[in-house]
Amino acid sequence: MKSASSSHVPSNAGVWKENNVIAMLEQNSVWRRALSLGKHLHLDKGRRWTDFPGGDVFAFLDSGLIRLSSLGENGSERIFLHIGAGCIFNELSCMHVAPLSTASFLAMEPCEIYQFPKSLLENRDFVLQYPELMMNLVQSLMLKAGAFFGQIEESVGLSPENLVCRYLFRLQEDASLRLKPKFSQSDLALALGLHRSTVCRILHDLRERGILGEFTRTRLEILDKEALHELCRAEK
Repeated sequence: MKSASSSHVPSNAGVWKENNVIAMLEQNSVWRRALSLGKHLHLDKGRRWTDFPGGDVFAFLDSGLIRLSSLGENGSERIFLHIGAGCIFNELSCMHVAPLSTASFLAMEPCEIYQFPKSLLENRDFVLQYPELMMNLVQSLMLKAGAFFGQIEESVGLSPENLVCRYLFRLQEDASLRLKPKFSQSDLALALGLHRSTVCRILHDLRERGILGEFTRTRLEILDKEALHELCRAEK
């Protein structure tokens, strides 16, 4: 369910979860008033925004879709956010004391981007001329902080098996035992921040125990819902 966060965004704006990944749309649409102050860039599908050198900058996504992911200490990649049109990104790096060096912004489809210098956020004249833009930026930062905190809190104390089982259990809660997940085992590993080999091992074990049947991009079969639910619990 998509829900608008404030009166400053259009009716189609929202923050929601899709396949365990937070998605945002049109959260910063009011920034279109200041696009003339930015540098326009086109980003082809499959390209990373960091391929364009720019120093301390943040950006506004006018159209397209960008995926934010980061590398963990164990070298595994985790998807944190899907950024839709009308949203600002990389502002956290501009404001953070230590740069978020492992953050990666990947274009999931062709994107039109406007890039702004970090100094714009420290420009008194800009703040006085566009107070509603700064208010909107603070609101979206609060949404991101809350969403990221929720992701971290949710995974504390859970083993990789717990995480995988919780994910699978949620998918079938409001549907039949045979679903169409529209994502692969690799996508599942990225969404949970686990190595693909770890996810494959857990899924193999669930099949061996008669809990899980087929799992492909087009079909997910849960054979023992009760046993899966039991494995969702954190170990004490």
